[in-house]
Amino acid sequence: MTLPIYPDKSLLPGLTYQSTWSPAFFNLPTATTASGADIDMAIAQYPLHDFDLTYQFLRDGIGHSVWRNGEGLEFRTMMGFLLQAGGTVGRFLYKNPDDHRVWQNVIGTGDGTTTVFTLTRTFGANGYSATEPVGQVNLGEGFNVYLNGAPIPVNPTLYTVDATHPVANTITFTSAPANGYSIAVDMAYFYYCKLAANNNTVKKFMDRLWAMDKVSLHSCRPGA
Repeated sequence: MTLPIYPDKSLLPGLTYQSTWSPAFFNLPTATTASGADIDMAIAQYPLHDFDLTYQFLRDGIGHSVWRNGEGLEFRTMMGFLLQAGGTVGRFLYKNPDDHRVWQNVIGTGDGTTTVFTLTRTFGANGYSATEPVGQVNLGEGFNVYLNGAPIPVNPTLYTVDATHPVANTITFTSAPANGYSIAVDMAYFYYCKLAANNNTVKKFMDRLWAMDKVSLHSCRPGA
């Protein structure tokens, strides 16, 4: 599946640091027993993620030199993306600047039989972390596999990577990793997202200068 990539700061330099990242968990409403104990149950293993982005400026071809160089076209880039996405029906890939690459990231442990493993990333530090499937691996930025903590990557001819299905990317080994062998990867990846709303407002504050108070991105489940 070929999906468009949300334009990053190299194309939209007006992006501010006032962005938000909100993991959303799906749990049943808290039930309270007769003794007063709370009972909480999760109905989804992984959260979904919401991102709110703000753009201080989106230029519309200010200056002939930048127009010729393809710069200064942030308004047309953003508006073109919004129109192409078609509101909440469109799907795209988002490179979260704060979570888009891992090194020596353990994705599983061999049992001597299993050859297919889901590509996941673990995020956190100082003993606090969580693991989730990646939206889509970015093979254009390099991919390495390590077995049992070896410092030398596995020969790429010994495995294949399938990025066909978002949030369900897999690696398949020609021979099953040995029992107890850790499987780690270096990889870059995207979030699999859609626009959170059908209407997104871009405001003009000067001639050929626009701004956007907020565009909201919402990550999606596999198959959604």
